[in-house]
Amino acid sequence: MSPLGQNDDWSPHPRYARVFLKKLVTTQMNPGLNVNLVRVAPAGEISPHIHDASTETFYVLAGCGMCRIGDKEILLEPGVCAYAPPAVLHSVHNTGDDYLEAISVFNPPIP
Repeated sequence: MSPLGQNDDWSPHPRYARVFLKKLVTTQMNPGLNVNLVRVAPAGEISPHIHDASTETFYVLAGCGMCRIGDKEILLEPGVCAYAPPAVLHSVHNTGDDYLEAISVFNPPIP
């Protein structure tokens, strides 16, 4: 079980299978950023994508995986913090047997 437990506030990611989101801070709460908990199932992936105007900063809470930001590969494990600047291609892949969970912050918020 995830260290964050089961919670009905999780919703499927609108674009990526096996990825779930829990909104912590919305633009209605703070117009300057979005904050989400992100849960990627084992073997799940957030495929390569960009955010045109937002920096995405994420902090890993549980699990393990691999992240590619531009031409860099970053090993993801609890305590790792990384960020993808605006317009930089990035992706995440869960390489472990448990959920990969992270806090994800978008500044400015994504639409």
